[in-house]
Amino acid sequence: MRRVIWSMLIVSAAVGLAMLMRFNNGNVAVLWPPYRIDVSVNLAVLVLVIAFLVFHLLLVTMSNALNLPARVREYRERRRRESALAGLRDSLLALFEGRFGRAERLAQSALGDRSLAGAASLVAARAAHRMRETERRDRWLESAGEEPGAANARLMTEAELAVEDYRPADAVNAIETLQAGGPRHIHALRIALRAHEQAGNWEAAIHALRQIEKRGALHPAAIRGLKIRAYRALFAARRDDSGAVQALHASIAPADRGIDEVAEAAAQAFAAAGRPEQAVRIVEQALETRFVASLVSLYAQLDAVPARERLRSAEGWRNRYGDEPALLRALGRLCAAQELWGKAEEFLLQSARMAPERETQLLLAQLYERLGRAGEANERYRLAALAGSGAAPLPEAAVNRDATPPS
Repeated sequence: MRRVIWSMLIVSAAVGLAMLMRFNNGNVAVLWPPYRIDVSVNLAVLVLVIAFLVFHLLLVTMSNALNLPARVREYRERRRRESALAGLRDSLLALFEGRFGRAERLAQSALGDRSLAGAASLVAARAAHRMRETERRDRWLESAGEEPGAANARLMTEAELAVEDYRPADAVNAIETLQAGGPRHIHALRIALRAHEQAGNWEAAIHALRQIEKRGALHPAAIRGLKIRAYRALFAARRDDSGAVQALHASIAPADRGIDEVAEAAAQAFAAAGRPEQAVRIVEQALETRFVASLVSLYAQLDAVPARERLRSAEGWRNRYGDEPALLRALGRLCAAQELWGKAEEFLLQSARMAPERETQLLLAQLYERLGRAGEANERYRLAALAGSGAAPLPEAAVNRDATPPS
């Protein structure tokens, strides 16, 4: 449509100009003594227009001739930049494809463009790292650090590669340098968490984990698992110092104290540090809201607290949660500690019928030994061994059938 409109305008202008020149009868006299030249106005206008066009064409030709070296330089620079961009693009694709040697070679071809040299060096460093070429990787990283604008990317890359090489100290140093000059990035926090986890620096890992949790940058299940692992390690390292255990327990957020595994680790640490009363309180607080089999088993093993008090609490939990195998086993153990042999046997047998676990069978065997019932004790030891190995005992009928040879 645009072409049609322009064509109509050009034709209209030509027609109008032809009509104007048709009715123009004027003359132009050019005096150049002793000469005189008379031409029509139309011819004079045509000559002027042609002269202007020729002069303009000469100026354009001269300008292009003078600007030719600069245009050649621009062309070469453009070609070099296009080649560098293509090399960087292909090197990234090769890196993602797992063709690390090709990625490094193509990244080297992108060094011709100064603005792309930093990114190309980092790509080459990652490729060399994947090929376990540590010397070349370090040279590429050093080269990337010399490029303007690539400092933060170089530090992040160094931290990631250090974590992959299990060099947590180098990773932490790189992250600290990065965070000292800018905000705390989510990815940097993740790398710092992995580095602290590798180094066993659980206090710093908990600090990083709290920041990650605030920003929702990690799955809740992963956060819970890391918290359990960290607090278990922290309590295990302090279990010989009751003051340190108390200080650590006080520093834990209430929501984290409610994690079953954290409560169990805290109770074990207090018991090992000589404060079983605090361990009992932690377990009782947890079991007031929910049933946890591991906490019930731990509660029954806190022998420094009188069994009568623990038996009373366990009976209350039985009324609340019902006949759970772990709870029945704990009741049997507490009754045995109080020398209530009949009740202890009843609870342990009921627990063994519901879940024939190794610990229950061993408690029954020990109970029968104390009662002088050696045959039953040996049978329970046999069942405990089978439960520990994961093998199921043969049915009685099958045992009798195999024991009697065919006639």
